[in-house]
Amino acid sequence: MTSEDTIGTGKIRKLDPLVVNKIAAGEIVIQPANALKELVENSIDAHSTMIDILVKDGGLKLLQITDNGDGIEKEDLGLLCERFATSKLAKFEDLESIATFGFRGEALASISHISRLSVITRSKSSTFPLAYKAYYINGKPAGQNFKGTNTEPKAIAGKEGTQLIVEDLFYNLPSRLSSIRSRNDEYLKILDVVGKYAVNSDGVGFSLKKHGDFQHALMTRPGMPLKERIRMVYGAECSNQLLDLEVNGDDTEGQYLDKFGMVKVKGAITNCNFNYRKKMQSIFFINQRLVSCDPLRRAIHSIYSIFLPKGFQPFVYISLELKPEILDVNIHPTKREVRFLHEEEIIEVIVTNVHKLLTSVDTSRTFKSQNLNSKRERQEEVEYSQVAKKYRQENKLVRVDVSQPRLNELLSHRNSGSANVSKQDKFINSATRAPSLPTSESDDETRLADTKSASSDDSDIHLEIERITFPDTMVVTGRKRVSQTLDSVIELRTSVTESTNIELTNIISKSSYIGLVDEYKRLCCFQHDVRLYLCDYSALLFEFYYQVALSEFCNYGIVELSEPVCLEEQLQSLHELDTTIPLQDAQSMIQEIFNMKDMFGEYFSMNFEKTDNKHYIVSLPMLVKDIMPCLNKLPFFLYKLATKINYEDEQKCLQGIMKQISLLYLPEIVEEEDSDESTRAETNKFLSETIFPLLRTHFKAPSSLSANITQIADLPGLYRIFERC
Repeated sequence: MTSEDTIGTGKIRKLDPLVVNKIAAGEIVIQPANALKELVENSIDAHSTMIDILVKDGGLKLLQITDNGDGIEKEDLGLLCERFATSKLAKFEDLESIATFGFRGEALASISHISRLSVITRSKSSTFPLAYKAYYINGKPAGQNFKGTNTEPKAIAGKEGTQLIVEDLFYNLPSRLSSIRSRNDEYLKILDVVGKYAVNSDGVGFSLKKHGDFQHALMTRPGMPLKERIRMVYGAECSNQLLDLEVNGDDTEGQYLDKFGMVKVKGAITNCNFNYRKKMQSIFFINQRLVSCDPLRRAIHSIYSIFLPKGFQPFVYISLELKPEILDVNIHPTKREVRFLHEEEIIEVIVTNVHKLLTSVDTSRTFKSQNLNSKRERQEEVEYSQVAKKYRQENKLVRVDVSQPRLNELLSHRNSGSANVSKQDKFINSATRAPSLPTSESDDETRLADTKSASSDDSDIHLEIERITFPDTMVVTGRKRVSQTLDSVIELRTSVTESTNIELTNIISKSSYIGLVDEYKRLCCFQHDVRLYLCDYSALLFEFYYQVALSEFCNYGIVELSEPVCLEEQLQSLHELDTTIPLQDAQSMIQEIFNMKDMFGEYFSMNFEKTDNKHYIVSLPMLVKDIMPCLNKLPFFLYKLATKINYEDEQKCLQGIMKQISLLYLPEIVEEEDSDESTRAETNKFLSETIFPLLRTHFKAPSSLSANITQIADLPGLYRIFERC
């Protein structure tokens, strides 16, 4: 009798191992989102700080996860997809103190039984700078491209970390594949899983993108604050209404750690003003594991039913940390359920604190209002929206979104103020030489004369000083904030507000920096909506620094010069280089400055001192944190303070000083022969990562700035010419 004859006869048979493994794989990987969850947890276990995910056809055709974690040793690749092979534990008792996501060694084995799995990995501890690529089918190593007999991993070039590529998921389970009706629904489930891990993982960044799309569906950076991560995943409407929830287990009142083994509870919940009718799944992590805890969910929603109108749903994110010995993680094949001791007591502690938090802020409510439009108007709006949905106008598609983080923001931290720290002007921290002084700040005044007459009567000054000694370092110190009510300052602030061009301000507030055009002419490009603009960034910065100086009047930071700068040397050098310039006597100019020494110190954090009949400047004002003044312009700055300020009129005096400070902060003109890739890169970085983010949030563009910003292209116009972009 053959084995086929025994089927249906009632005899007990031992199943083939391949059948066993396929059945087990079907329990663990029910849908693509389950496979993704297992792979993401493996990446987090490997101490990754960035996880990139690429999805095609809802994860059925392609599911690619790339991390920068520890990587896998070449010697371990043979056991990578073996069932019950793991590095997380050695004996059953280890489960009592398990601190990793994986512990059974079934995830990759199960995935390899129902898909074509390939791995590219490079270990951080490897002595050879090579990555290895291996292929797996049915839990065993396979030949290259899943063909051939040579199963040895292939050495290739690669980065540190691991890339797991899952192709043709469920290709050998046609019934499971046919039960998945919508690829888009599977993609939304993947997006939901990635979003939840992105919210919980403060030290890990995530990116998710559909295959073929240019923009990421989700992008977070490592180290983002919790509210910012929630905003990136669930939107500003949710993040703006969040309340921080935190309970410490070692609290002296509750002593929850000793009583129930509860170490800590942290999370965020929405307040009573969050009006959302669609059902939102609560996010629960227990010891960093994404779980569904129905008793906790029901208890929290019962509390919200007291505060929210019927039909409205809250957003709830809670991360619960328990002692490992009271937690049983080996409950469900997909690990979505756990059991822990003192469940009712711990839930009661959490619910009580949620109730206290909601009660403490339940003092006012905000409600959305709706205009009572006529039926005809509403019908027209519906018809218009339906028409708009049908067609995607490529010539009006915004391809650069200011809200999307840039690649360089993910690769490096912002280094502000680099444009003012040129090759001749590195005064911060450990500079060891005295720089030469190139083109003066009077060039800045000449450039700005058409926009704002900033000392235009002196615009013919253009000097090149051979060598002036400056201090090797500057020390930045803080200052206690003070309030002031000078009428002249209030009038100047009112004047700025009244001269604001709302349209131009809106353009800059939603702009995206494109790049540098000309360092000598100080021109750059930025994009707003579908339009490209060319702007004189020196004029833009002059207005910005002036507004900062005005808004922070009396509250500037202090830049302390490590070595005081002698005023006599600075001013005399100007006269020696060009005696045709009608400079006043140096001593009379210094006396003019010292007559106002107390005002400079109190209002502008600019301090002077006299030692051995020599006069020195010892500190300068700091307008914006981490942006340094251009000390190469210091002689001209002192000259203008002595000769170009009307000290008789308070308002003109303060305005003139603040404009001179703004000129001191402007980046220098870079001569064409001095321009190179490094200086362009510094200027680009300064504008892109420091200035434009500040302009978008802290700048009121005056109407006079319109002459320095010109639209040079737009997408509809380019489409008419090129028929594509």
